[in-house]
Amino acid sequence: MDIETGKKFVSQKSYIEAETVFLNLLNNNENPMLVNYFLGIIYFELQNYKKSKFHYQKCLKLNTNSKEVLINLAYLEQSFGKFENANSIYKKLLILYPDYIETYYRMYLLNSNSLKEKYESLFNQIINKKNTSLHDRSLANYLLSKINKKRGEYKLEIDYLKKSHTDIFNKKKNYNLQSNFYFHEIISRKFNEIIFSNIKKESKFFNYFPIFIVGLPRSGSTLVETILSDNDKIKSLGESSVINMGILNQISKNIFANNFDKNNYELSIDYIELESFVSKKFGNLFKFNENIRFVDKTLENFYNIDIIIKLFPNAKFLHCYRNTSDAVIAIFQSLLPTLSWTHNLDDITNYINNYFKTISYFKNKYPDKIMDIRLEELTEDKKKIAKNIFKFCNLDWDEKLINFKSKKNLQIKTTSNVQIRDRVKDYDYDKYKQYKFILDEYKKTYKWI
Repeated sequence: MDIETGKKFVSQKSYIEAETVFLNLLNNNENPMLVNYFLGIIYFELQNYKKSKFHYQKCLKLNTNSKEVLINLAYLEQSFGKFENANSIYKKLLILYPDYIETYYRMYLLNSNSLKEKYESLFNQIINKKNTSLHDRSLANYLLSKINKKRGEYKLEIDYLKKSHTDIFNKKKNYNLQSNFYFHEIISRKFNEIIFSNIKKESKFFNYFPIFIVGLPRSGSTLVETILSDNDKIKSLGESSVINMGILNQISKNIFANNFDKNNYELSIDYIELESFVSKKFGNLFKFNENIRFVDKTLENFYNIDIIIKLFPNAKFLHCYRNTSDAVIAIFQSLLPTLSWTHNLDDITNYINNYFKTISYFKNKYPDKIMDIRLEELTEDKKKIAKNIFKFCNLDWDEKLINFKSKKNLQIKTTSNVQIRDRVKDYDYDKYKQYKFILDEYKKTYKWI
């Protein structure tokens, strides 16, 4: 096995297999810098803070000033709530690489007050450089949007956001176009018309009791995951995307063909093949067995509720939602590179409209399987909602589960990181009122705005 094989496993989220490859390469003394770097990534994804940090530090012994290693190490510290450690690394990066835009972006996520107006000229310089990558230009435009937001220049903020999202979208244009086609045109039309072949009488996972958090981004899903994740009997997987990968593994050849007929297409799933795929992929993320309940926060799984229930008959779904107009703005104000539909207001509103139709259908079909959790109510009375979540999921309540500061080993890989570890703020009903000018043009099309 070689480095390219290991990198392929990482790209496929097959982290256990990737770990085996890179540990073998490490023992053979093959490119120790690169091997330790990837082991740092792997253990980060497997939520092993100590091992991830150990391998990043080994990298730094070989190259003290590697910006790629330093930024990953800082993000590791940040994700596990070691904010002082993260901040000290960011300060080092600012000294070593003052024009490295990733540092300013990560610092902003850690502490929004770190973003200063004096950086504005630097960000503009980065944007205007001929050789600036789409990624870096996107981050610079994003940070400029935040500077203008602080000034109360909301139209300028949106202009910069549009530029940022365009660059992020174009970075992986073909992938994003295909992904949008899948979510907007295929799954949204066929979620309730799935045909199963090679079906079994009883699922291999009949004795499993997983929890799936679904809904829209920026709607409290990370907080809900956090409430559940300190229970010793629960393993949090974050956004695994395993179910979607299993579906796409079977149908991608047809979906993206040039002559594809979305209207006549049948969404056919080989059950045994999907079951085997899911078993293998979840097994690559943790010790996948019926004795460990797991939480999967792949939000778009609301499209896959029928499929998931076929696989996991005892699955429970926690549906996170909020004021939908607020959700449109909050999503657009975030950078979510892996979610292709979040980079354009037309795509966002189209996706949300499909989401409404889909979640309504499944709530009627499976009323006992889906619990609604409204962000506004969650922030108003966290303890009450948390208790309801535990009751719905047939879990024993423990008072310590609402004290997020005690969760030393909890990994949070979202922009909500600091807020959740500090304190959860009450819902701000006026936060998005100044963006009425954006939403007005969509009110004619969508009644829910």
